[in-house]
Amino acid sequence: MLYVLVVAAFRLLVPLIFQIHIEGNGHIPKEGAVVLAANHKSLWDPIFVVMASRRPVHFMAKEELFKIPVLGRLLPYLKAFPVRRGDNDRTAIRQALSVLREGSVLGIFVEGTRNKDEEGGTLLPLKPGAAMLASKANAHIVPVAIQRMKRRITIKIGQPLTLPPQLAERKERYELISKTLHEALSQMLEPLPQV
Repeated sequence: MLYVLVVAAFRLLVPLIFQIHIEGNGHIPKEGAVVLAANHKSLWDPIFVVMASRRPVHFMAKEELFKIPVLGRLLPYLKAFPVRRGDNDRTAIRQALSVLREGSVLGIFVEGTRNKDEEGGTLLPLKPGAAMLASKANAHIVPVAIQRMKRRITIKIGQPLTLPPQLAERKERYELISKTLHEALSQMLEPLPQV
């Protein structure tokens, strides 16, 4: 219930700050496990992803964010849970897999950190977490490209990726999934026209 109220507040208040344009939110499957794999530009990105999705979104968020006074209190109401970066955080991985095996939606910022590229068209190398979690939970992976030009935000949601067949070598499968995801996001992150 609190999640619904917080999201409703975002839908009312965020458009007062940003001009939000959402494309393709019908591409998110209406049921079943989904990984929303997004690029990452700002602290607002989880809110933008939540606003773009018609389904509740759980988030893996770096544990440092939970120490920021206002944001840290808000994150649990956005279904976020902490993950230790640079560490094989088994607790966070188990929680993420639990979300997916329940048939829910998990949001992951696949670059692993905020990308400081001002133009917004270049991706950092993708972390393998989204590929690994989707593969283990047999979940859909849906690419989400967030572009920002001053106060104008465009959120593009792509078609679910076609995953490669199960391979004997898991690492190879994760690399193939990540490569396909990187290509999809790169195509979606075309420069926005100047206004």
